[in-house]
Amino acid sequence: MFSSAGLHPNDCGKIDAEWGELERLCRSTACTAVGETGLDFFRDHTTPEQQIEAFERHLELAVEIDKPVIVHCRDAFDRTFEVLRRFPGVRGVMHCFSGGPADAERALELGFYLSFAGPLTYKKSDELRAAAAAVPADRMLVETDAPFLPPQSRRGKRNEPALVVETLTKLAEVRGIEFEAAAERTTANARTLFRV
Repeated sequence: MFSSAGLHPNDCGKIDAEWGELERLCRSTACTAVGETGLDFFRDHTTPEQQIEAFERHLELAVEIDKPVIVHCRDAFDRTFEVLRRFPGVRGVMHCFSGGPADAERALELGFYLSFAGPLTYKKSDELRAAAAAVPADRMLVETDAPFLPPQSRRGKRNEPALVVETLTKLAEVRGIEFEAAAERTTANARTLFRV
């Protein structure tokens, strides 16, 4: 197991109080990434200005210590990409990617990986599946986002890490490849991105 450290955009109002410890954790050799961080305009626990400031601090640190950033983006693709463009050299993953092919293309142009979670299996996620089918094989990852966003078979229940198999099964299906090939590719991609 490997760790990352960051402050979710819904909690970034605490960044001044928690930044010292967060930075210490990120700089440790046990930490493989900065985040999750990013923008979440779906909820209003913090203002967009607070979120952007916190996101920028995370990105500055990620570039300085040369670790990937785990980016949360909900209802904020335009602003997220606008902020990311201001940090050349930043690398990372769009965590729990929720966009369609056009959003995927913008992320890929910035050098980011796309990580797919339970929503890939949802009945109405056609645009997300189109993005998953089109992403280059060397830029795709899978995740659970546990305890949130379980796959379709477990909707309304707690998500668990073991359920990543269902997301991977759907990813293999939409790409027309064998499950084992999808597992090997996404594992290799994670090792490359996080340098583990």
